[in-house]
Amino acid sequence: MLTLPHLETDITQACQLSCVGCNHLVPLWRKHGPRQANPAQMEHDLGILAKLIHVPRWGALGGEPTLHRGLTELLQVARASGVADRTEVWTNGLLLPKMAPAFWKAFDILILSVYEGQHDEDSLAWIRTKCADEGVILEVKDERIKHNFRTLLEPVPTDAVTTKKKYRECFFRGFSRAANYGFFFTCCCAPHMPLLLRGEPYGTDGIPITADMTENDIRGYLNQEEPLASCAQCAGRATAKPIPWHEERIPLKWLAASAGTV
Repeated sequence: MLTLPHLETDITQACQLSCVGCNHLVPLWRKHGPRQANPAQMEHDLGILAKLIHVPRWGALGGEPTLHRGLTELLQVARASGVADRTEVWTNGLLLPKMAPAFWKAFDILILSVYEGQHDEDSLAWIRTKCADEGVILEVKDERIKHNFRTLLEPVPTDAVTTKKKYRECFFRGFSRAANYGFFFTCCCAPHMPLLLRGEPYGTDGIPITADMTENDIRGYLNQEEPLASCAQCAGRATAKPIPWHEERIPLKWLAASAGTV
């Protein structure tokens, strides 16, 4: 069995925000309509992967996962799969006061992103107290204090030599794999860039999760020397530039801002 550092699943591409540099390219998803995870697909995907890989943590991401009305059931599916020791919800926290009691029992760790103007001290105090009361571990990424966002895209695609170097050194590839809608991806950007930047079918830069999948299939995909097609367009974080958190809802302006050209 392969041990990997992290696994994530996109619960939905819907989000209230339009963060420049979002590595799930949420503002570009809107013209396609948000995809929604469903319990049967997740049970299939994570059930197969749990026989082949194990991770310390699996995370529910988006978009904003709390916008998915079936989030609690999806979290229960992830926990039951046994693919991870702990389960996480990555959220902007805006809908947490509306979440049902069962939600708080369905996962272990809350990863809260705090953006300027989206929370005040009262709302943050409520979240801290709620997590403590429910026995949920709280980890905060406070963009008001430390900029976690980077430029996401290259102004122009990089050449083959530069792309291969970027691929070898990529933070995204080393941090988290993704299991989305029947496909396994080496990083969090690979599910989105082929469709949204090049108009290619979803899953182009991944491999299908099938009943006959083996450890060698996963190992071969993760260890391939050739970069993904998306890597030429992705800034890869290692060479990306830090940017203050801000939003842009117009797709062309979002693309330019995410490439650092405006």
